[in-house]
Amino acid sequence: MSEPINKKRKKKKITKEEFEKRKKKKRKENIIEIIKFMLPVVLFAVFVFFFILNTSPHMVDGDSMKPTLLNGDRVIVRRTKEPKRYEVITFKPPVKSEFQYVKRIIGMPGDLVWTEGNDLFINHQAESLPNASELSAATELPDGTIKVNLSEESLKQMSQLKKIPKGHYFVLGDNRNNSSDSRTFGLVDGLAIEGVVSFRFAPFKDIGWIK
Repeated sequence: MSEPINKKRKKKKITKEEFEKRKKKKRKENIIEIIKFMLPVVLFAVFVFFFILNTSPHMVDGDSMKPTLLNGDRVIVRRTKEPKRYEVITFKPPVKSEFQYVKRIIGMPGDLVWTEGNDLFINHQAESLPNASELSAATELPDGTIKVNLSEESLKQMSQLKKIPKGHYFVLGDNRNNSSDSRTFGLVDGLAIEGVVSFRFAPFKDIGWIK
């Protein structure tokens, strides 16, 4: 019987150029793997950074925003968002207070305003003030007119105006019978606004977006 013949395979000789090419390819693959791993981490870090930069936590103090917000509720305030009508905002009030106030925007810059007695009328739909003969007739007031009763201090300010000035807002608490707001201290300067209340994160049972 003949013995099996062992045939040795000849190893292909790798040139220096080929070796460098493979080395570069491996390095590139490693870099891609690192990027794939780090990208979600970096994106999350950026998100957290901008979230912290553009928002702030706030605790509601008092019952002026019942039933929307209750005493002790913890909310997130978006500091860079420009407020819109009916949004809830936090702001430094134009009265002596250690705390930020939380109220809802009712009157926006450019809204028509007029007073009669201690009553203030706000309208964002009409293009001109109603005639003097129509002021007392609630049934003849322009559509969209809001009527509120003012304190003497607020009346002094509002009676001088025909429109809410640029950069100023008229705010009210949702709990109208228990709220210190623009009916008492007048308009809020936009520069005093901290931001828009967007989300409640505590208590857990009431977690959700604020409208």
